[in-house]
Amino acid sequence: QNQHDDHGLLTNTLKLPYRGQEHPDFTSRYDEKETMDLLKQGNAGGGYCQAWYGRRFFKRVKVDEQPKPHFGLGLECYVQWSSPIRRFSDLQAHAAVKRFLRRKQINRLIQTGQPIPHELQYTDIGCALPVSVNDKHHDHDDIDHDDIDHDDIDIDQDDIKNIKYCLAQDKSYDAINYNEGLAFANAARFVQNPSNQYWLFEYVRRKVQNNAEESAFECVVLGCVNPSRLQYAIYVYEIGFEHKYLSEMGSLKIGQTIWLKVDSISPRNGLLKFTLSSKGGGVAARLTSKL
Repeated sequence: QNQHDDHGLLTNTLKLPYRGQEHPDFTSRYDEKETMDLLKQGNAGGGYCQAWYGRRFFKRVKVDEQPKPHFGLGLECYVQWSSPIRRFSDLQAHAAVKRFLRRKQINRLIQTGQPIPHELQYTDIGCALPVSVNDKHHDHDDIDHDDIDHDDIDIDQDDIKNIKYCLAQDKSYDAINYNEGLAFANAARFVQNPSNQYWLFEYVRRKVQNNAEESAFECVVLGCVNPSRLQYAIYVYEIGFEHKYLSEMGSLKIGQTIWLKVDSISPRNGLLKFTLSSKGGGVAARLTSKL
């Protein structure tokens, strides 16, 4: 890709990894859409049930350099810019913006005849740097671009406004491959997800271990995932965690609040099992009743 325009300036286009999500196809899943609407109208579980049920309609997010709408977020365009863990794709977006701003500044220096900082490297702007030449000591048409060294050019302060620039013969562009970054992120999830689960379970284990009284967790029933086993999806408010629970009291209502305690837990093995807790017992239950 040629990174120089017809006016001797660096071509400067900002390309970012836009994350888009297409609108769900509700027409072919009318019955499920009707169920989701009923959950929404009834505000089951304070909206948690409808949000959990609605995930089945969402399509996979696609990354593209062209802005696309994101249905799940309700935005016309969306770029993941930063997070506490600094994903590889975040760093790519940061690099793209930095390169854009540096090339913009370099073009301004070219237009005004100002010197370009020698500290800048190819990787800083994604292409070869223009070479500054003093008209007083060099003939612009006879310059061998590959043999010019910034440090060997003696520029008088009186000529600082009259610097001319020669574009490098190497006009290739080091484009940022966002698909490569996405592939790295997908591969990292195989490590990230178990790690997140481990520390979440470890928090629960320590909480239970350090409390002399029963540690009760308030949960909302999201939906039934296996009717034959009375297995339900639940959301544990305190830790913001979705889990599966085998009911010990028969059928449960969608949106119902239940209090559970830890029956067994092993962070290293990824195991967490809940059992019924006394509704009025436990530290969490008493704190909630006082609010």
